Amino acid sequence: MAQSQSNANIKDVESQAARSTGSDTEALKAQIDSLKADLASITELLGDIGARRKDETVEAARKRYDSARRDGERMYEDARDRAQEAQDQALEAVRRQPVTALGIAVAAGFFAGLLTSRK
Repeated sequence: MAQSQSNANIKDVESQAARSTGSDTEALKAQIDSLKADLASITELLGDIGARRKDETVEAARKRYDSARRDGERMYEDARDRAQEAQDQALEAVRRQPVTALGIAVAAGFFAGLLTSRK
């Protein structure tokens, strides 16, 4: 009788262990499913953040381009105005002193010829 009682106790322990293992497995599956859902949410959030950053970067680059373009146009206009002013001054100097201007042009041509001639 003692042996049949110990066999019964062993079977009870085995059935409890099987039930416990089953509930642990179910709990583990539930936790894994929860982790998968969390990872999906994190992945979606990171995608949204990346898209926002891309949009912000594109907008910042557009603003820098527009600013550089305006600055370039302003510099071009300033240089054009200075060149026009220098041309006007040179023409006025030639009108006031044509002989001096002709002498300077001849001398500049002579020196340019000396520098470019092959001897």
